[in-house]
Amino acid sequence: GSGSDTSDSGTFAGCAKCVREAARVFCGGEHTLLRDPETLVLYQLGACGLGFDHEEGSTVGGRAYVTRVPIPAPASAVFAGYYHNLIKLVGGRCYSYGCGRQNPNDGQLMNRGLQEDTTPVPTEMRFAEAVAGGHHSICRTREGTVWAVGAGWQGQMGNGSLQYKNPEAQRVAGLPPVRRLATGYYHSAALADDNEWYVWGCNEQQQLAPSSSDAHVKQPTRLSSLTPELQEHRVVTVDGGYGHTVLLLDNGKVFTMGNHSEGQRGLDPDLDEPPPISAVSGLPGSVDAIAAGSHHTLAVVGGRVFSFGSDEFGQVRGNGELSDDDEQRVWVPCEVPGLPQDDPVVRVSAGICHSAAQTSSGRIFLWGCGGNGQTGDASLPTSSKVVEVMISDIMRRCTAK
Repeated sequence: GSGSDTSDSGTFAGCAKCVREAARVFCGGEHTLLRDPETLVLYQLGACGLGFDHEEGSTVGGRAYVTRVPIPAPASAVFAGYYHNLIKLVGGRCYSYGCGRQNPNDGQLMNRGLQEDTTPVPTEMRFAEAVAGGHHSICRTREGTVWAVGAGWQGQMGNGSLQYKNPEAQRVAGLPPVRRLATGYYHSAALADDNEWYVWGCNEQQQLAPSSSDAHVKQPTRLSSLTPELQEHRVVTVDGGYGHTVLLLDNGKVFTMGNHSEGQRGLDPDLDEPPPISAVSGLPGSVDAIAAGSHHTLAVVGGRVFSFGSDEFGQVRGNGELSDDDEQRVWVPCEVPGLPQDDPVVRVSAGICHSAAQTSSGRIFLWGCGGNGQTGDASLPTSSKVVEVMISDIMRRCTAK
């Protein structure tokens, strides 16, 4: 999962509560987007477009690592992906851009082409919500129709085909009106008006259909039909990593499916035959929010953040660079240190190997891999300890250039 913002607001001006509660931090794969809640100006930490090409390096020097995103109006909603981003502007126009990692791309920018654009370009359609996977995008209109664009070789288009590139958005059929979206690297989910989650995409690691050996779920399928173990409870939130899926239930319990090789399911990674779907144990209470990174998972319990999975870059424990004695795979949930005790965390977001938390008062904390600039540290550390990032400071750094 990548960071997304499901608020469909116009502007927050004049609403102090809206400003305070607005989502401010969104983890992409190797970058972070920060939105100023007062002005809705969008900033980017790390390299994902904006003049940065992964093959060539930065074309604009060190400035590429802390940048104001050049959009023509304030950002009313932000959807960060692994290597590309989708943005909805006040007034309804929508934009996308990618990071120059792959040119030509698969069409995921929703601009009817295969050209990778490193600065924001208008999308071919307006959306109320979007999610960005590894190489595909899913969007929802205000009417609740769902459209897919980009890579389809793992069933991401939800149309029964495995066509490699899909530069024109196609409607995902077989869905009631949809009100929320979620995605992993190669798989997607949609919550419909019938209170059912529908899923489609890659199932090579049983991340969607835990008891099926089919490599793909090619068309939207009710999650409840694939997970009879959860029949008694409603799934409130879904988030996906590279090969695992995290489900938050209405009773505050968390279940996981798919790959467990790094501890990202809260299971011993050395288990030869893990249960197809399982509850995460070791959390101290009811979970309020979840986020799936590529190979790690975050959970908010009573305003505190607990995490498990790959800690290769300190994205789980938040302690910075690991020593030779540290176990890289953390499968028992551990509390992330260095977050305020008197200001509960209300939102979490996770990238490939970094993590973010936003508190009730709107403070932002980042930790994990900083080598691509995603934690805001100009020294580009291999690993950042939990650090508070101030949007005012980021704004000053952009203005000072």
